[in-house]
Parts: sequence; structure tokens; C-alpha cells
Amino acid sequence: MGIQTQIKLIVLDLDGTAVQPTGEVSSRLQEAVVHAQALGTRVMLATGRMVQSARRYWLDLNLGPGPLIAYNGGHAVMMPQESTILRHSLSDAAAALVLRQALDHNLLAQVYIGDEMWISREDGRARHYIESNHIPALVRTGVDIFDWPESPLKILLQADPDTLDRFRPLIEAKALALDFRVFKSQPDYLEVVRQGVGKGPALEEVCRSLGLDASSVMAIGDAENDADMLLWSGFGVAMGQAPDSVKRSARAVTASVEEDGAALAIETWVLASSRA
Repeated sequence: MGIQTQIKLIVLDLDGTAVQPTGEVSSRLQEAVVHAQALGTRVMLATGRMVQSARRYWLDLNLGPGPLIAYNGGHAVMMPQESTILRHSLSDAAAALVLRQALDHNLLAQVYIGDEMWISREDGRARHYIESNHIPALVRTGVDIFDWPESPLKILLQADPDTLDRFRPLIEAKALALDFRVFKSQPDYLEVVRQGVGKGPALEEVCRSLGLDASSVMAIGDAENDADMLLWSGFGVAMGQAPDSVKRSARAVTASVEEDGAALAIETWVLASSRA
């Protein structure tokens, strides 16, 4: 019996995997998800996005009741009621250090606090994301951005890739002492979450609650923040455009997002086995 016949849960990353560059999910992926669900295979999302911006894709894919991993594993909820399964925030000391360093280097900072996103300055790209996803967001400048009512779930820093690569070692030097980790989710996105937080650990916890083990899970992703999820899953699939380091974390590689690689993976390793 091939590994594809054992898959009981499909886990989809959003950006660069399930979501096309246009911001939409393809009809091909929607159809593949419908057919997988008809076979009794669960489908869920695991994303760096907040719950509010992931909700539309949960609806577009018609996933039904089940878990959703957000904030790169910092928060997981049960849909549709959005009741919390797990929640892991940064320490105040870690968040303050990262944010202070980022502002000193003129990086655009997005601070995720509860159900809000605080941004360090007005920015066209961030504003488009906020408006298209209907996210509660506030521009907080100067000391105001440090005045959070609860510890941030994550911090996302934006700049060109080379700038972020030069900046990354400055905060990683403090990561162990202040209990946080740093990774890229896109070439121009540098993300900071609590140490031990990731899509992989969150998926492991969610699967435990569902009574599933890793061997029955297929996860599909494209970026550094997906690597631990691909490694943990029994059948990790990297998107065609993923960096080589992510591909090495996977059992298989599918086509790129522009070529509907996520749909192709489901068709190849889930749906085809049902017809064999």
C-alpha cells in the first residue's frame, strides 16, 4: 500500500501554495479539495496570516468545521467558531528588542496583537493587504507602538531581501537568551515568533487532538516557515518554486504555485490512489 493511501489529513499553506499571485485560490484547487473531502480526507490551513485574513480562504475552499493554524503556529483555532486550541505569544522583552532594532534600521514593522495588526508607519503595500483582507489595523509611531495591551503573537518585518539578510543576524544573536526564533516566510518578510513555535509543532498538537499521527498527514508548503511542517508530516510536499532548503525538508516536490502545484499534489497523491 503506497503512502498516498494512508493520507487522512491534507494541510495547505496559503501564500505561495494555495493562494495564487492574484490573491485567489484556483478552481482546480477548489475541485481537488472537494474530491478529497468526498473520500473522507480532512483538509485544513496552516498559515503565517492572522485568523481574520485566513478566514476568506477557509470559506473559498469550503473546508467546514475543523482546525486552522495561524500566525505560523502561534495561534490555532477551531473553525467556524474560532475557539482557541493553542496560543503562544512573544515575551515583552523579546518583542521590544526586535521592534526597537527594526525601527532603528528603518524597517517596516507589523506587530500582531490579539486580533489587531499595528504598523510602524503608513505603507502602500501594507495598506492594500489590510483593506483587501478587512483586517483591523492601526498605524502606531514612536513609543506608541510599544504600548501593547498584551504580548504580541508575532512581529513581521518588511524590506528588500538583502536588507533583511543583513539585519537578521543582529536579532538572531539575542534569540536564544530571549526565547524567540526568526525565519523568512517570503524573501521580503522576516518573521519573529516565540521559540518552539512553528507550523510543525502546532500541527503535531492539532493532530494529537484529532487522533492522527504524522504518517497520515500530507502537508504542502513553499517557504522557510513551512519546513518544520513538511519534516513532521509523513508526506511533506514542497512547491516547485520553493528554495532548495525547503525542498530538502520534503518527501516530494510538486509544480509551482503558478502551475497549480497544490492541486496537482492532491490529484497525484490522494485522488489518484482512490482510482487505482
